[in-house]
Amino acid sequence: MPKKGGKKKSKEPAFLTDEESCKAFGFLFNDIVITPLGMEVEIAGVKKAEGEGGHPTMWAKFPGGYLSPLRPKNALEFEEQGYRRAHEGLHILRNQRLFEVVRQEQLDQWNPGAQKKEKAKKGGKKAGGKK
Repeated sequence: MPKKGGKKKSKEPAFLTDEESCKAFGFLFNDIVITPLGMEVEIAGVKKAEGEGGHPTMWAKFPGGYLSPLRPKNALEFEEQGYRRAHEGLHILRNQRLFEVVRQEQLDQWNPGAQKKEKAKKGGKKAGGKK
């Protein structure tokens, strides 16, 4: 008995993150953008339009990891509504934090005993205790 559903379409990525797709909106993938309300969001990419008549939509990751579409449909609308790219310093700080997290994960992976030693050192010290 044949399976139901027939041939499956190849699954496309959830978001287009290439420069060409994002450039039409005036931002790039992973840019930190300040919304008109002052929130810092990170660009997650562009989602293709459903159907023929729709417009592609830029999506952003809000604090807490919540993904949401942004309403403007092109770079001019983003500018008119008050969206702007955050200062380069914020991008550098974000990248540094990510680097430190990945570095610590790799150190823990390759030297699991070091993590136990650190905990033992911290646990062994008591502030103001008797000798």
